[in-house]
Amino acid sequence: GFLLIVRLVIQFSTIKNELYETVEGIIKKHLENKPYNQKEAQAWTNTITDDVIKTLHSQQRGFKFIANGTIFQKGDASLHFSSTCLWNPNSDGSITVKYENEQLHCFVCLFGIAP
Repeated sequence: GFLLIVRLVIQFSTIKNELYETVEGIIKKHLENKPYNQKEAQAWTNTITDDVIKTLHSQQRGFKFIANGTIFQKGDASLHFSSTCLWNPNSDGSITVKYENEQLHCFVCLFGIAP
C-alpha cells in the first residue's frame, strides 16, 4: 500500500476580504475617537500590530504573517511609502488597511506567506 498526502494550500486571495475586516476591526478597537498623541502613538502602533499578529495566529491559518503599522497626525505634511516582496503570487499576498479619524491616519500593511 501507499500513503497519499494531500496538502491543501489556502490562497491569500481567498481570505483577503476577511483579513481586511479583521485588521480594520483591530485598528478601530484601539483608535476610534482617540485624539492624536505623539507620546502614545508608538505604543498604539505596537499594540495594533501585536494584536493583528496574535489574532491571525490564533485562527490557525498556517500563513506566516508580517504586520507593519504607521500612525501619524493629520496636517499639511504628506507621507509616501512602498513595500514589495518576492514570493509566490499564486498563494501569497498583501493588503493595506487605512483608517482615519478627526486627528490621525493609520495604515497597517499585512503580508501573508503561505506554508
